[in-house]
Amino acid sequence: MIRMYLEAMLIYMLIGAPIYLLGRFLFIKCKKHEQNWGKEILLFLFIMFCIGVASQTIIPRWYTMVGEDGKAHIYMYRLEGIRSINLLPFSTIFSYLAISNNQVSNWNQVTIINLLGNVLVFVPFGIFLPLLWRPFRKFIYLFWMSICIPLFIEITQLFIGRSTDIDDVILNALGIIFGFFLYKVLQDLLHKRKELVDMKK
Repeated sequence: MIRMYLEAMLIYMLIGAPIYLLGRFLFIKCKKHEQNWGKEILLFLFIMFCIGVASQTIIPRWYTMVGEDGKAHIYMYRLEGIRSINLLPFSTIFSYLAISNNQVSNWNQVTIINLLGNVLVFVPFGIFLPLLWRPFRKFIYLFWMSICIPLFIEITQLFIGRSTDIDDVILNALGIIFGFFLYKVLQDLLHKRKELVDMKK
């Protein structure tokens, strides 16, 4: 199941990559100033990551179907109305932490995907944001962004007929914050390594 999500994300990334690269090239050419290519690579990876996340959260799903004329037609899969809304914090999380559920045969797998998946998928946000933009190196700015990003996703899902859950906001925010602390740890390690190298000179 995880592989299916990753493959779907990759398809959107491959479609988005040339469009982004062309747009970014034209933008840089119009700006006519020296670029930090290390930052450009990071920005490219970040945009591709955002496209991948968006493809599984706020971009409507597409499918193909062979019509009566024998030709393949592309349709947008959109649920009518709202599937469900949960505004009670931790209720969904606690339900997934239940020991078993007789109505779902692969309950453990569903639990891992919905709990760990919702955390881990958003970890890169906590790493990319401070790497790319200096203000997010302060926890307070990163914290508010960790709320705004998943909140935007959940609100958007209201309009495409998907489930909206406050627990997804909590899990996604935890992932972003965890990523930020990973960034801080790596930053400290690199700083100490640089100090050691300078001392040996």
